[in-house]
Amino acid sequence: MTAYLNKGRKVRIYITRGEWYIDQDFLSLEYNHDETLANCDIPCIWKAKDIENLTSKELKSVDALFCVNQPGLPAKKAWNGQKFIQYTLEPMTHCPECHDKNHLFDIRATYDENSDIPTSYVRMDSRKWKLVPPFNLKDLSQDSPLVSFVNSHWTKFRKDFVQNLMNYISVASFGGIYQTTDWDIHPECEGLNDLFDLKNCVISKYPFYLAIENCQEKDYSTEKLWDTFNLGVVPVIWGAPNTRSYLPHPKSAIFIEDFENAKALANYLKYLVKNETAYLEYHEWRTMKSSDRFEMKSYMSMHNLECNVCREVARLKIVEGYNSINT
Repeated sequence: MTAYLNKGRKVRIYITRGEWYIDQDFLSLEYNHDETLANCDIPCIWKAKDIENLTSKELKSVDALFCVNQPGLPAKKAWNGQKFIQYTLEPMTHCPECHDKNHLFDIRATYDENSDIPTSYVRMDSRKWKLVPPFNLKDLSQDSPLVSFVNSHWTKFRKDFVQNLMNYISVASFGGIYQTTDWDIHPECEGLNDLFDLKNCVISKYPFYLAIENCQEKDYSTEKLWDTFNLGVVPVIWGAPNTRSYLPHPKSAIFIEDFENAKALANYLKYLVKNETAYLEYHEWRTMKSSDRFEMKSYMSMHNLECNVCREVARLKIVEGYNSINT
């Protein structure tokens, strides 16, 4: 409906504070010949601009200024209908300064489902996940760890739980903190330059992955959870209290909280590895219709972020335009 009412009018958005986004997701965007975003039903100009070098004319021509995490804004808006947009996937627990306490922004895109544009950590078209085959237990060597874990930030829960779990089951721990396994153990992964590709490659070599978030805030699930579904492995989760509500299927993940202790969890993982039929039950969701909440998470994702932002700016222009006419 927004695309129809917008009548092909271009929406112009400038990124004035990009941080990690400029070096990662922004580089993967595709554009049409007229500089609008490809695969978006709203004609949208989406560019990175240095706020200090923007001329008065450029500021007046832009519909919205987009900032990652913290403000990168002019002293005031160039015109009344202009929008300031914040995009942050950082939790309040670890980045309180990334949350708009001073109400500088008109639109906020965050992991919080109550934000203006809820945005999950899903980075690709999740429909492709169903085409990924489950981890083949027959490929697992007799002495291989059953669980992988990648970590660059040590929290109390991670430290206590992972070290305790290792008393009962072997864990291939990669990353800058508590590393027990060298990255080069898998030669086919070693040559990958992109950090995400390297990480996902090693995770795919084990039937389970410890998807332990750095906090337990509502709606906060990162790539630690979502990427496992694209790798054919089963996530073992500690994270948002409502994670179950937006999984692709209730039996698509294992929850640490469901077990009395680390020993009980370790015994269950060992059982699954010895019983292929039971293990594959955690992959049956790949042949089923996904839950509605999961479909929402997939749509409101990093994969669709830019177009979702453009739609919201176009929608507000339409609504405010009608309001001005009616008043």
